[in-house]
Amino acid sequence: MCRVSHALVALLLVGGCALSPQPDPPGANVVASAAADYDDVVVVGGAGAVPPGAPVSAARADADGEDASAGFAGASGSFVLVVTARPGDELRVWYWEWDGDEWIRSASRRVVVDVYDPVPPPMTYEDARTSPYAPGDGDLAGAGFLCGVYVDPPVAGLARLWALDGCVQPEVRVIAANLDTGTVVETLHAGGPFELSIPASIGDVLYLFAVRQGAPDQSSGAVRVVVPAP
Repeated sequence: MCRVSHALVALLLVGGCALSPQPDPPGANVVASAAADYDDVVVVGGAGAVPPGAPVSAARADADGEDASAGFAGASGSFVLVVTARPGDELRVWYWEWDGDEWIRSASRRVVVDVYDPVPPPMTYEDARTSPYAPGDGDLAGAGFLCGVYVDPPVAGLARLWALDGCVQPEVRVIAANLDTGTVVETLHAGGPFELSIPASIGDVLYLFAVRQGAPDQSSGAVRVVVPAP
């Protein structure tokens, strides 16, 4: 057994300490989506994926624990991490649970990075509020974004993400994740103009992507946006 204090949680997040009995793996609502430059992968867990506030880590299945990306879940048990990986890589995702006098590492959930939307090269926009990436305009897209996605400055603690009519294909789950807080929100887009609000502050990094309904391993490329000031 490895007994540690709260002050050593950072070491546990990247260490190889094996603890038992193991908590269950993160919930099945974990999605991995490649970012537009194909060097990073956004790993998102929906509400209840892990215990609220738990330390969470993700890494390629073939990587050492020292290469893991680490963070903390939000109040709902949702989380977002960015891992150096590429489409087709298998990832391990796990969390840590405090049982009163020691940190226990959960069993890992394995997720394969599968992007079915080809992501075009970055495009330049003069409007700083417009996403620089627009995945999903290929014949085989099936879901995703057909033009730029915008983010407005926060109002009453919420940042509004929006796109014009026809930019987001209907009948896809659209997931927005706040990298700075671990907050994740999602909606099933019915068609028409798109709008989704997420708790955020100025400067927060948001990731937005679409997931094929009923196939959580099939997602569009991740759109990265930064919440602007008014």
